[in-house]
Amino acid sequence: MTISRRILGYALAAGILCGGASAHNIWAVGPVEQWIAADDDVARNISETGFFSGIEIADYRFSENGFDWHLIRFTNTAKPYGPLWLVPHDDENAAFDAMIAALKEHGGVGIAVNSGNGSARMQSGYGRCGVDVRKKAACDPNRNFDSQSPAFTSTILDQRPIGQPVIALHTNSPGFAGDGQGGRGDISIVDKIAFRQGEKRARKGALLAVSPIPLMANYDTLGLVAHARAHGSPSAATKACGRALSDSGIHFWHEEVDQSDGSMSNYLALNEPDIAYFNAESRADADLAIAASRHLIMVKTFIDRCSSGNKPTAGP
Repeated sequence: MTISRRILGYALAAGILCGGASAHNIWAVGPVEQWIAADDDVARNISETGFFSGIEIADYRFSENGFDWHLIRFTNTAKPYGPLWLVPHDDENAAFDAMIAALKEHGGVGIAVNSGNGSARMQSGYGRCGVDVRKKAACDPNRNFDSQSPAFTSTILDQRPIGQPVIALHTNSPGFAGDGQGGRGDISIVDKIAFRQGEKRARKGALLAVSPIPLMANYDTLGLVAHARAHGSPSAATKACGRALSDSGIHFWHEEVDQSDGSMSNYLALNEPDIAYFNAESRADADLAIAASRHLIMVKTFIDRCSSGNKPTAGP
């Protein structure tokens, strides 16, 4: 069975699935075969019949602050008006696969950051990365959204069709650093201090899923919407969105942002709060189709259940 069919199969089994892009002249459009040697994700999926069907592929290379960037754009040719899908980390293969599936299902434009052969998480180079004033030899793409990196930030956001949200897809390592179980990273729906003391409760600003199916029950799979602390509590639409997702069996976190860490969620919350944003975090799995199917469940539910302030609009 192909990866795409397996992804859709998991989502179907769960009962879930059924513009202003500027600077077009800087993007080089070409056949999918053109990127086999340059991008591991294309090479990994090229043999699957129809994986990239109905999708126009283009790329753009540029340098900024000592780093050479390669962005690959995927556009649903039949339905280009839809969300801006974003996969900033090249090592998160399930997120890429989910982006292509979601792009076909919901339309829009997808952007993947390509770090080169080997699908490294970080972009090599030497210079300033996002909000960090220190020069470094590697830059996390999802820490590079900042006014100090305007080319990187605007080139991606300029691909967003007017009125559409940015939907970022990430895979999330199991657990969290310091959980006593070998976990890594920071993203989890549970309160970390309470968890270390043997209590499992939602972290500040989070809602635990109501009666989640087994596929979605783990604490590393969650939807996230950020808001600036200076703006007060989340908007009524965002609160309603969070409740709708939680009631649909999806963990949800209202991330409160005070100072940007350079992520897309933080950048938009502090600088472009009128742009709707949703981040789908899926626990990493050796079976990419399982992790990707969680992404599809979250974005499908987000698009279906959230109010107009936090979902794609019907059309231009």
